[in-house]
Amino acid sequence: MTIEFHVGQIKAEEKLIDYIKEKLVALSHLHHHISRAEVYLHEYKELRKENKVCEIRLDIFGETVFVRRESGQYKKSATEVLKELKKLVKEQVKHQNDPPDITTSTVKV
Repeated sequence: MTIEFHVGQIKAEEKLIDYIKEKLVALSHLHHHISRAEVYLHEYKELRKENKVCEIRLDIFGETVFVRRESGQYKKSATEVLKELKKLVKEQVKHQNDPPDITTSTVKV
């Protein structure tokens, strides 16, 4: 799995980057078809209390999952995003082996 970080002009702590990497690697063990993760950390310039934003985009075997959260701290935003992603990935794994809604065939019986 490829993990890309886009932090812009903020000063992201190495501990935060390592924390996000660790959680994303754990997610990749849940679903082996996760091929890429993109992490965006930025903040609004507006005077708001919750201006730290974390966005994570996962590419899972032809599908894209995107989650975005805002908070007063990057770690809190990242934790909320990772919790939501874990829930979504678990749901995809659960439905991975479901049969298709409609079965079509071009073979005449």
